[in-house]
Amino acid sequence: MIFGKHSVLKRGCSTWDPQQVPQAEFQTRLELVRKEIARRDLDALVIYGDNYSFGDLCYLTNYFPKVRGGIAVVPRDGAISLLLNIGSRDVLFAKTLTWVEDVRASNQVGGDGAKLLKERGLDKGKIGLVDSGQGFPLPQLEEMKGALPQVSWQDCHSMLLPLRSVKTARELAAMREAGRVLKEVCDGAQAFIKRGRKEYEIVADIDRLARDKGSEDIRILAGEKRLNPPSFKQSASFGNHWAVYLAAQHERYWAEAGRSFVLSNDAKLQAAYQKAQEIVAQMAAQLKPGAAVAAIDETARRALGEFYATASIYGLANGIGLNPWEAPFLNEDDARQVGAPSTGATVLNEGMTLALRVAFESEGKMILFGDSYEVAGSGARSLIGN
Repeated sequence: MIFGKHSVLKRGCSTWDPQQVPQAEFQTRLELVRKEIARRDLDALVIYGDNYSFGDLCYLTNYFPKVRGGIAVVPRDGAISLLLNIGSRDVLFAKTLTWVEDVRASNQVGGDGAKLLKERGLDKGKIGLVDSGQGFPLPQLEEMKGALPQVSWQDCHSMLLPLRSVKTARELAAMREAGRVLKEVCDGAQAFIKRGRKEYEIVADIDRLARDKGSEDIRILAGEKRLNPPSFKQSASFGNHWAVYLAAQHERYWAEAGRSFVLSNDAKLQAAYQKAQEIVAQMAAQLKPGAAVAAIDETARRALGEFYATASIYGLANGIGLNPWEAPFLNEDDARQVGAPSTGATVLNEGMTLALRVAFESEGKMILFGDSYEVAGSGARSLIGN
């Protein structure tokens, strides 16, 4: 699966544009979640998120941790509370990123989370735990549960995934904006990729361009023969070809792209890159409401032939949205590698968003092409606008 570990600290743009995703959007989401809370006869949810997997937390609150993690306490009735692993002086800044009014600082989310639940009168209730990224530090989780011996806990890690998988009109607009930013980064990268330059120099320039465009975060894998994470120890110059995987986050939402830059007149490399683009187009043709998710993999298998085994190592498709890698996944192994609780939906619905990619070797070089798509009523629609 083509994914990189999270940064220790998100260092990009951090803002909330209420014109793009207004508070009314979150109120609608909250109503949907509370219907599910009532259906499961729960008194509240505790939702954990961190700077690696923040989708569930952000879906309701718009907040995403810049470092470490935090929880949202969502009672069946009443106000939401956010308890974040930040310093008290950071609370005012945190409030600029969320519509939630009750935002609190903590250096021990587990113990303070138990106190918050007691304060809200939930110390004898039925509480669902949502942690789809499985990132809640175990000692803190055990401390919270141990301090609430009369609480009946229920694992609800997949509760929000069906709600998150189909994007609203405002979410799709936000993702198209992320795609616009990513397209500018992809187009601008061409100027940096030149013979004789060091790999880390190119990666630094691409990273800087993404930050200048307002990205909250970016993932970069690149290389001539294989896709590697950025390394400041890498000093080798590259030759006539470079493959780049990029995922950019803007206003919480991600878009992904893969590109191969052929700097020579090598007809075989150019033909291989053209083939990669054609295969992704064939995969995208399967993105229709009511179509099986498995059809994406079946199409890729037929089109790739002998290259399928290599391409599948990098992963051929997955959902994308508040997390760069989310349901639906093509198989359990892909889901497991990113810590997802399940593969998600087996049938595509209008409003789902997926990243498709093809990566294989040709002439000893890495060939990569990828794009992000919306499942529209008329079929696949690129979020990047290529």
